Amino acid sequence: MSVKVASDKSTKKVQSILNFTDNNIKKTITCTICEMTYNSKLPVDVDLHKKYHLEFTNGISWPNTLTPSNYLAQNFNLVVTETRPKLGKLKSIKAQNIVKARIIVIDKTNKRQIEKVDKILKMVNQELNATEDSKQWRNLNFKNSKAFVIVINNKAVGLCTTDTITEGKWMIFKNQKLVPNQTISGVKIGISRIWISPRWRQLGLGLKLLKFVTENSIYGQSLFKNQIAFSQPSSNGGKLAKSFNGVLHKSGEVLIQVYTEDV
Repeated sequence: MSVKVASDKSTKKVQSILNFTDNNIKKTITCTICEMTYNSKLPVDVDLHKKYHLEFTNGISWPNTLTPSNYLAQNFNLVVTETRPKLGKLKSIKAQNIVKARIIVIDKTNKRQIEKVDKILKMVNQELNATEDSKQWRNLNFKNSKAFVIVINNKAVGLCTTDTITEGKWMIFKNQKLVPNQTISGVKIGISRIWISPRWRQLGLGLKLLKFVTENSIYGQSLFKNQIAFSQPSSNGGKLAKSFNGVLHKSGEVLIQVYTEDV
């Protein structure tokens, strides 16, 4: 008996095509201003970046309750030039506003202030691509190491943290190379981090901070500029150091004072 086996025509091969739309592709972006990396397709990430970006550019909240009137501080007026948009046929105009600012010395026993400074430092280190600092500014064993904050409109817009040091080194400003076999004695304070939020840059606040540091780091003593050195200065930090205490060498090179931060 012959048996015919029917061919199974019910089984067909089907080619599957995976359709990936743009919505399925991760859109990872690094902000060129605040340096935060986030996914532009995730609403949660977008909201986090928006909040972080505003704090980075404008400063973080610093309510009056954080700085009682008896704190060591310096009040000053800051002249800010703003460009107003044109109205009708009028061209855009520049207007000067006077803003009240304040520099305060952080209290190492005040937990709320410490938390705020730590938050700013995270922004600073991210922008500078820097490692953690020595934290001397919050250590009670280092009485001359401090943190200084600039407050404008109840926002912390500037920060400087310092280390206690005993010597420095010379660095060539142009190429950021250390001068070999040379040390600087008599240096007492190291600028670990100094930072101004983008909205308030180019207004002289960095130099204002440094002057305050020289006058309020060591009790009863006002430091000379050559007693200050800088840690791992960035491009902008190097320019600030040059303006503050840069030295023109006989070779024609500008030298700035730096130190190695112990972390």
